[in-house]
Amino acid sequence: MIWQIICGILLIIVIILIIRLVLLRRAFDEIADDVKERSSGETSTPITLTTSDRKARHAAVVLNEELKTLHDERCRYEAANSEINNAVTNISHDLRTPLTAINSYLDRIDSETDPDTRDMYLDRIRNRTDVMVGLTNELFKYSVSNVSKPAPREESSAVCDIKTVTAECMLSFYESFKKRGITPKIFLPEKGVMAKVTPSDADRILENIISNGLKYADSDFNVVLDDKGTVTFTNYAKDLTQVDVQRLFDRFYTVKNSAVSTGLGLSIAKKLISENGGTINASLSDENVLSITVCFREPEVVT
Repeated sequence: MIWQIICGILLIIVIILIIRLVLLRRAFDEIADDVKERSSGETSTPITLTTSDRKARHAAVVLNEELKTLHDERCRYEAANSEINNAVTNISHDLRTPLTAINSYLDRIDSETDPDTRDMYLDRIRNRTDVMVGLTNELFKYSVSNVSKPAPREESSAVCDIKTVTAECMLSFYESFKKRGITPKIFLPEKGVMAKVTPSDADRILENIISNGLKYADSDFNVVLDDKGTVTFTNYAKDLTQVDVQRLFDRFYTVKNSAVSTGLGLSIAKKLISENGGTINASLSDENVLSITVCFREPEVVT
């Protein structure tokens, strides 16, 4: 009788041990599956177990902490990688703009006989070349960068004369417009117009807008600068719709299929003007006249 009781107790213990072993195996299978799923980045929810075993649950807690660290590192890496790719793409796009201006000046030099005018065009080419060197250096900086997140943009105290920048940018594209049969009309105030923006950013903003107009203007292109630092670009765009206008500043959006357009120019212009405290917007009239208005930030008056 006693042996029967002992055997019964032993059998119960064995059954309990087998059940606990099965539950432990199930728990570690759950841990293995969850770790595989979370390490692949498919989900960031914590590991949960059906077992109440203290050791297994402690292992799950430790793994959850490590997986959270891994997830955070993955997010930082992807954000930094995206920022670097965006910067490289933007700068690569901007390299084409001074190249267009350089080609325009070279065309004008070929037909120019006045030595002083030729020297002026050469100075413009040197200026555009300097811009390209700066952009290339910036591209190199981003390409070798290995930071976990982009450095914040410092508040700049630089000011520049928007009238001068506008005139130089339009002159850079003048020959390119002529080749398309368009004679731009430019209206500038008599005095200089100072704005709180770095000269390089002002140059890139205006050149990207003018370059966009060169691609898509149908028959005209007008530029008006007022004495408050607001530049308005207008041109007739017969194929443009209100939907297009709402998306003009979206990254990679192009109005029509074009092998020479990436849809980046206006997106970059908007980013730069915002970083310098200004605004940019677009509107389309009932007569299909597109207006792009850039408002530069006025410099603070020191009293």
